Amino acid sequence: MTQPLEHSVAFDPRQAEQRRARVILSALALLLLLLAGRVVYINTALRGRLAALAEQQQHATSRVPARRGMIVDVQGRTLAVTRQTPDVFIDPDAVEDLTDAAMKLAARLNVPVEAMLEEVRSRPGSRYVVIARQVDEVTADAVRRLNVPGVGLADHALRNYPLGASMAHVLGFVGRDGLGLEGLELKYDEHLRGQDGRRVTIRDARRRALGRATAPPRPPLDGGHVVLTLDAEVQRIAEESLTRTVQEFGARSGVAIVMSPATGDVLAMAVVPGFDPNDPGSGEPGARRNRAVTDPTEPGSAFKPIIACGALDGGFVSLTEKIDCHNGVHYFGRRRVTDTSPQGMLNLTGVLIHSSNIGMGTIAQRMGNDVLYQTVRRFGFGDPTGVELPGEDAGLVRPVHRWTSYSTNAVAIGYELAVTPLQLITAFSAIVNDGVLLEPRLVRRLLSADGDVVGEFTGPEPVRRVVSIDAARYMVNDALVVVVEQGSARHHVSSPYRILGKTGTAKLPFADRRGYEPGAYVSTFLGAAPAPDPEITVLVMIRRPDPARGYYGSAVAAPAAGRIITGTLAYMGVAPAARLASSGL
Repeated sequence: MTQPLEHSVAFDPRQAEQRRARVILSALALLLLLLAGRVVYINTALRGRLAALAEQQQHATSRVPARRGMIVDVQGRTLAVTRQTPDVFIDPDAVEDLTDAAMKLAARLNVPVEAMLEEVRSRPGSRYVVIARQVDEVTADAVRRLNVPGVGLADHALRNYPLGASMAHVLGFVGRDGLGLEGLELKYDEHLRGQDGRRVTIRDARRRALGRATAPPRPPLDGGHVVLTLDAEVQRIAEESLTRTVQEFGARSGVAIVMSPATGDVLAMAVVPGFDPNDPGSGEPGARRNRAVTDPTEPGSAFKPIIACGALDGGFVSLTEKIDCHNGVHYFGRRRVTDTSPQGMLNLTGVLIHSSNIGMGTIAQRMGNDVLYQTVRRFGFGDPTGVELPGEDAGLVRPVHRWTSYSTNAVAIGYELAVTPLQLITAFSAIVNDGVLLEPRLVRRLLSADGDVVGEFTGPEPVRRVVSIDAARYMVNDALVVVVEQGSARHHVSSPYRILGKTGTAKLPFADRRGYEPGAYVSTFLGAAPAPDPEITVLVMIRRPDPARGYYGSAVAAPAAGRIITGTLAYMGVAPAARLASSGL
């Protein structure tokens, strides 16, 4: 007989509904618990970060630029000054209708609408797009009156050099960020630029300014000023004479320096070719290089007074003895030395007047390499002068153990060593200054933004004595005066002032191999006036004049120096002195 099936449990809808309700309630409770935990986390762990983010969104910090200080010459003439000029910018995220804003601005800025729109499109995501730079105040006021949301004006510091290219190599220039890049603008950048301030404003969701925040602004500290030793009028005289000479002789470049031998103050430093610091990128390649301190070269015969001073002080030559110059041709060992002006017996003054290589070689042989080296180094060659310009070259003086028997004669006539124009005139000024070498300088004083003196450099900075007073005065009062009046420069220098000095004509070496390049010269004149108590020393150095037009220092550099001396002393109010009788040979 078949067994009956077990009785099945009936489905209860009410129990199922209750289970679903319990699941939902549990899920809601868990969700509420998580939300509560999130709220606690936000109000504790994230509180500081979110408050800072809210502060950042509601407040905007803007830079209040400090005004860069002025650079002025020794007479107070402005050489570099900063003007605040506004740039017009667009914040694309804050502009309601970009095309409409561009159309409104186009007439005021004289900028095509499409050009503005293209500038914005080219910088996707940027909140600051400059559409016009350095607008004038009339245009700036017109833009302000438009009151277009998302369009603003930002002050931009524009460095201006009122005298253009004059003194550009000394002044240098600044970049768009307002920082000095070359010259004294770089050297004294920290003093000149000051310290920027800060201003905080409250902004709405569209980043529009609503007003100033409660946080106090930090005012800018304007930069200080720099007073130079340079005189703009002496600089003009030097630049005009140098430019005329470079053009007249088809030269590659030129340098002219005017210095006060009693103080070391540089009154003028001219370099050709030049550049305009208002637009420094527009000049020819290499034009921004200050060749007065960066381009050492073999000085040639202009170096002979330096060696003569060492010989006198060491007792290797007397003022009365006669030196055999062998009528212009002589062998020192196997080396043949010639003179352009053949002479027989000459005293030291005669050797300098005729620039005798043989006479100087004879004196150098007596001195020997050790004494020659010590003489050269004592005058400062081989070391930077310490002038305030960045990038000064130390020149080249080889260690004495690398000298040969040929070096003895070569160094005596200004070869086998390289000196900068500033080193050369600084050493020459030491002779004029009774034998005391001074550190050259370009800065007279530093001023605060209010004009108070914070640094003053008025007294001379002695480095050391390089030659005795007696030897220095012989060179100034006797030898070098007669060199100008009876030497090769006598037909080329015309001045109402009595000038002392020395010419030099040196060959230029090949850049890539040993030997000297045919037809390549550097022509030099070192001078001082008025004798017997010179107020100024002057150097003119002309590199690579066209040999077809002339290349001797007497014909090329001396006339330029004469013009500079005459113009400068007349400007300074110095009366010409009565001429004295010349010394005999």
